[in-house]
Amino acid sequence: MPHTNDASPTNAQPGQAANAVQGLSDTELDRIRWRAHALWREDGCQQGRDREYWERAELEVLKGRRSY
Repeated sequence: MPHTNDASPTNAQPGQAANAVQGLSDTELDRIRWRAHALWREDGCQQGRDREYWERAELEVLKGRRSY
């Protein structure tokens, strides 16, 4: 995956980082990160689409999330 990930909490604009990870566990963030990387590789390692891969991975991971 590229070195920068515009959608990752570390590269978000001030104020966005808290919103981006609010309510997500470390495990969920790891799953999202791994899935985004897999999507990127499956798509031929295209640069400049970090946010798209992150958002797709986030939707996939959080779809399986249970609400209690």
